[in-house]
Amino acid sequence: MCLAAMTPLGLGPAAASVPAAGDTAALLEQAYAIKTSNHARFVQLLQQLHQPGTALSADQQWRLRYLDGWEGSFTGDYAKAEPLLRDVADHATDTDLQALAAGTLLNILAISHHYEEAFERADHLAAQVPQIRERKVAYVALSQLSQLMASAQQSESAVTYARQMMQFAEPGQSMCRPYVYLFGALNAKGDLPTTAPIFRQAIDACTASGEPMFADTVELDLARRLAETGKPQAALELLRRLEPTVNAQGFQVHVYVLRSDFGYAYWMSGDAANAKRWAQSALAMDPKGNFYGLAEYVYRVLYEVARKAGDYRTALEYYQHYRDVLARSVSDTQAIALAYHAVQQQLSLHKLQLAELGKHNSVLELQQALDRQQIRASRLQMLLLLTVLASVVIWLVRTKRSQLRFQKLARRDGLTGILNHPHFLAEAERGLRDAEKSSRGVCLALIDLDHFKQINDTYGHASGDAVIVGMVALCQEHLRSIDVFGRLGGEEFGLLLPDCSLEQGREIVDRIRLALADAPLAEGQPERGVSASFGLACTSHSGYDLAALMAGADAALYRAKRSGRNRVETELEDG
Repeated sequence: MCLAAMTPLGLGPAAASVPAAGDTAALLEQAYAIKTSNHARFVQLLQQLHQPGTALSADQQWRLRYLDGWEGSFTGDYAKAEPLLRDVADHATDTDLQALAAGTLLNILAISHHYEEAFERADHLAAQVPQIRERKVAYVALSQLSQLMASAQQSESAVTYARQMMQFAEPGQSMCRPYVYLFGALNAKGDLPTTAPIFRQAIDACTASGEPMFADTVELDLARRLAETGKPQAALELLRRLEPTVNAQGFQVHVYVLRSDFGYAYWMSGDAANAKRWAQSALAMDPKGNFYGLAEYVYRVLYEVARKAGDYRTALEYYQHYRDVLARSVSDTQAIALAYHAVQQQLSLHKLQLAELGKHNSVLELQQALDRQQIRASRLQMLLLLTVLASVVIWLVRTKRSQLRFQKLARRDGLTGILNHPHFLAEAERGLRDAEKSSRGVCLALIDLDHFKQINDTYGHASGDAVIVGMVALCQEHLRSIDVFGRLGGEEFGLLLPDCSLEQGREIVDRIRLALADAPLAEGQPERGVSASFGLACTSHSGYDLAALMAGADAALYRAKRSGRNRVETELEDG
């Protein structure tokens, strides 16, 4: 969770007097020290320092400009913060202050999707760290670098920077923030087990040091993970304990995430009414859509509640928002990673160019010293040039392979190797557009494994994963090369069947259903297979709009599960 994305606290005007000349330096130091632990007092100090008649030296003016920029970043006023921080990072006379401003600027650049510039500045900041004079400045710079690397899912670099923070901490200083950034690095993909020690280490350290904002960041994430992993009651207990402190702090990002987590935990516990109430309260506090990127679980809960209630029109609206948030998330992840690789490639190319220039200079010096051996010198020059060209070719090949590998990973589900949710939707939309041009029939099926939670609870999550993998392999044996197969999440899958009537589609998915029931999918499981419920929709009824097909198939799937599971239902059946 990016702390710079928080909205401002509601503070009234503070009485301020013009500080004496000798007090100015002390006020600046105090403001810097308490800016996160006592934000209300920090704002009062800024107001005091901005009183007309306050005497500030040139260095103090730069420091106040940095604090103004930090305040804008903290409250979400990026239009105010960015030019101030750029000015300090590029022109301040104190190199340590430049590093502080550059670190804060990284957050804003990442939030505003200027990823390439963020990584360019991060590379420059990392090179500056050994020259920073004050330990606390190096400490802050390392925290910003760790956070940015975690956002690019460069976990190894993010962990390294977080551990270096511990080395730069002042004697006796709390390990709260290093642990929080280490948690962010280890949880870069959002799949850290709830039993991981770093959860407790970060929460305990931040609570003991009186930094509830950082403790809340970790505990809110822990609550979501508890709900995701089948422990909604534990999540609700944690959220009820957090609710008073989060609301009292007034940090709007935390309040929004608290409400989102409540809605998701209630839904996972089976309490649809409270799930809807909390999810709607999250939407109500964000009329401008500032937290749209955090709204995945909000729209997912509202979609599920409306679908369960049979309000398919409303469910479709929420589902479209949910799909849009997921697509934006994938696009942002790809953009961050591609920007990271682009900057690394530019740096590598720059190093190659410098190496080539150095080798070329060596050749010139050799030619001047060995006039009588011109033939030998020419051969040496050619050999050096070929070496450089070969190095460039090897580098380009490796870079291309890295890009192709990343693009493949971004499209595929990590467990099964089939398409992930966003790219299944993209391929399905492409298939529907092609079919519509020639009025060919297309069917869409949604598949949900029956009682999958019981498999996890009885045999363990490793066996559950093996069942998922076996189920995918068995399905692929019955699919054609033109069919589109993807994992939508957990035990739910999507299947697009081009050139298919409703009858043909039903025959295919029923064949898959029977095969699943007959074949054991994993060692240690009962000899029989697993059952699945299928919802089937076709363009002959729903047309070529993917959202309408998804809604029809989803309604049919709901009927299949309500009618006893292990069956195929179609959108044309009234059940």
